[in-house]
Amino acid sequence: MVKYALKCETCFYEFEGWFSSSEDFEKQSASNLLECPRCDSASVKKQIMAPMVRDSRTGSVVPDEMRQKAEAMFTAMRKHVAETHDYVGDKFADTARQMFYGETETKPVWGETTVEEARALAEEGVPAVPMPKEIVPEKPADTKKLN
Repeated sequence: MVKYALKCETCFYEFEGWFSSSEDFEKQSASNLLECPRCDSASVKKQIMAPMVRDSRTGSVVPDEMRQKAEAMFTAMRKHVAETHDYVGDKFADTARQMFYGETETKPVWGETTVEEARALAEEGVPAVPMPKEIVPEKPADTKKLN
């Protein structure tokens, strides 16, 4: 099956049509079998469409252009976090609390925590949010363990 974005050249109505193949669309169009659902005109043409890609994880269909924009946005966000935030590892909850209660300087940090610690931070009112995996930067190398 092939889905096309269609447009009526008479009333400019835009709609979609499903066809068994691109040849099927061409045959129906040449035989004036396609009609606009709004004005019944046979002046129906295909519109330019972005290719669609099926996401192997979710099965949903995402246009290539949208996927590329999202990936570029995630890349920029990852870079921003890596360049502007200090990585505190598994000390995130303790560090966030210390900053919240004024025990240490407030600065942007990122790290890991357990679900229980995240809930406790939220209950205390400590401003911390989980980062989507798409924007989490690579963990910095542990220079203490290098020879």
